[in-house]
Amino acid sequence: MKKTIYLFLLSFVILYCESPSNNEVTNKDKIFGKWLRKGYAWTGNGFIAGDKKDSDIVKKFMDAYENMDPNLMVEMTADTVKFHPADIGGTFDVDMTNTKFIVERQLGWDSISRNYAYIMPLKIENSKDRVVTTVFSEIRYKKDGSTDSNNFYERIYLNENDKVTRVVQFSRPTN
Repeated sequence: MKKTIYLFLLSFVILYCESPSNNEVTNKDKIFGKWLRKGYAWTGNGFIAGDKKDSDIVKKFMDAYENMDPNLMVEMTADTVKFHPADIGGTFDVDMTNTKFIVERQLGWDSISRNYAYIMPLKIENSKDRVVTTVFSEIRYKKDGSTDSNNFYERIYLNENDKVTRVVQFSRPTN
């Protein structure tokens, strides 16, 4: 009887040790979704949950914008950033070796306030590309005393050196 109990306990311990814990994420590299736009390197590839580190990098970058700290933004970007602004059509190559672009963009504002809904890091299957998607609302307090309020959806791309290389924005006015 003792042998049976010991065998049962040993089996239980072995089985328990091999089972994933409730705190462990077991599908870290599970591929989900699919990039459908034709003619791009990612076409047909899926997405993988990204690293928390990428969320932290992007949050720091976005906080620098909210805090109107162009020097930190320059420090966190590649020398040239592709920018797809929500308020102007087209894509622009922005020189990020200096603060000129950011200072000019924020020239009419006293301050900015953001409220984040989420920040979600993703990796692209079969690629080194990393992208962080975020949704937030933003209030811009203008120097003339008025305010401007928008909801934003942004995708921020990071390179292998953890530098921001692309910012894609979509927005709509808040209710």
